[in-house]
Amino acid sequence: MKLPALIIDTSSRYLVAGRIENTGPLKLTAAESMVQGEDAVDNAVHALFPDLRDLQSLLLGQGPGSFVGLRSSFAYARMLVMLRNVECRVFWSSLLWRQIFSVPDDAWLLTRTNAKLYYADRFAPEREALAVEADAALSLGGGLYCVQDSWLPQAKNAAGTAQTKIGIMLNMAESSWSLPDGWLSHVNPGEPLQHDALQPVYGHDLNLKLAKGNNDG
Repeated sequence: MKLPALIIDTSSRYLVAGRIENTGPLKLTAAESMVQGEDAVDNAVHALFPDLRDLQSLLLGQGPGSFVGLRSSFAYARMLVMLRNVECRVFWSSLLWRQIFSVPDDAWLLTRTNAKLYYADRFAPEREALAVEADAALSLGGGLYCVQDSWLPQAKNAAGTAQTKIGIMLNMAESSWSLPDGWLSHVNPGEPLQHDALQPVYGHDLNLKLAKGNNDG
C-alpha cells in the first residue's frame, strides 16, 4: 500500500477517518455525518489531506450499513480512482470497529439495518453473516456486542444471561479513537479495485438477502 493513505468508513451515523503514515498505531477522528450534511466527506478528507496530491491510496469501509453514508464515501472514492489513479482497497466495516473496541473476532457484532432487523457478523474463523431481529439476536451463542446507539432496550434488559454478553461499544461523547499496532492486518483490506468495481454493501440489501437465509454476506 502506498503511503500516506486515507482510511475512511461511513457505514454508521459516524464518519470515521484517519491519515496513515506507517503501519503502526493510528489515531482516528469521528464525527456525526448528519451534522455536516453533504460536505461531511469533503471536510474530513481536507482536514487530513489539505493538499490532496499527497494522498496515495485509500482504505474504504464497504459496510454493510447506512445507504446515505456509504453512497457518499464511495462516490468520493470513485472520483479519486478515476481522476487521480489513487489505489483503493475495501474492507468489512465491522473489522474496523472490532479493532477500535477490542471485540474478539469470534464474537457477534451487531448494528441496526432498519427499525426491526440487525446485521450481525463474526469471523470464527470464516466470516458468518446474519440478519436477525433483536429477540433472535439474544439467542445467538457466544459473545454478543453492539453499537450503543443501535441497541434496543430489551437487549439491555437481557444482559447477563448465561449465553449472552452485551458490550456497549460506542461512547458518543468521544471524537477520536486509536487503532493498536498491527491493526492493518486485522482489517485485512483486499486488492486495489477499479472505480467501476467499487460497490458498497447496503444494509437494506442485506435485509432482502440474509433474512431469506443467505449467509454468504
